[in-house]
Amino acid sequence: MKNLVVKYLIEFIVIITGISLSFYVEKLNETNYQENLKNQSLGRILKNIEADTKDFKFNLEANKKSILSTDWLGERNDDLQSYSRDSIGFHLNRSIFLNTILVDNQEEYRGLQNSGLIELIDNENLVTNLQQKYVRHEFFKKIEDFILEKMSLFEDFSSKNLRYNSYRTDEIGISNDRVFIGEENIPYNIIESLKDKRSYHNFYIIQIKERLEADKILVEQIKKEINRN
Repeated sequence: MKNLVVKYLIEFIVIITGISLSFYVEKLNETNYQENLKNQSLGRILKNIEADTKDFKFNLEANKKSILSTDWLGERNDDLQSYSRDSIGFHLNRSIFLNTILVDNQEEYRGLQNSGLIELIDNENLVTNLQQKYVRHEFFKKIEDFILEKMSLFEDFSSKNLRYNSYRTDEIGISNDRVFIGEENIPYNIIESLKDKRSYHNFYIIQIKERLEADKILVEQIKKEINRN
């Protein structure tokens, strides 16, 4: 009887150990699978940040050009007759119509959130910085909307005072070959409205520069998270 008891006890322990090991291996595999999915998502977010960086730099240049042209007009408006109508048209066109539209891909980040995989990220600062990044993107779009609203104020003025010489574009793809056909001087209310629009461009530039620096830190945090295992 003792031998049978020992035999069955050993068999029972072996069975329980086997089941426990099976559950452990299954759980380990599931954890590794989830971890891999999380890292794949973070890897795609890295590529999205790379695309965002190119977009931000393009937007910076476009907004800087609008500011430069607004300043050119503001500084010379009392003596515009001394400048060619082509030059006036060039700067007036850039001052009025240069605007940007941020095209960002948030799908991977939203997927990370909705799937719960974001909970697997070990670095809490990374989680916070990811959230702040995409909240900031929405803020950028709001600024762009404000600039677009300002542009609409000049539609009537531009249609009466600017004429296309050709559809030639500049280095960022904006049509820039327009001639000024209006009065000698641009009305002061137009100049002041352009300066008001300029302030939004300048604010946008400051915010984008801050985001570029923050994204550099975010990239390093993501790389460390992916490689931590």
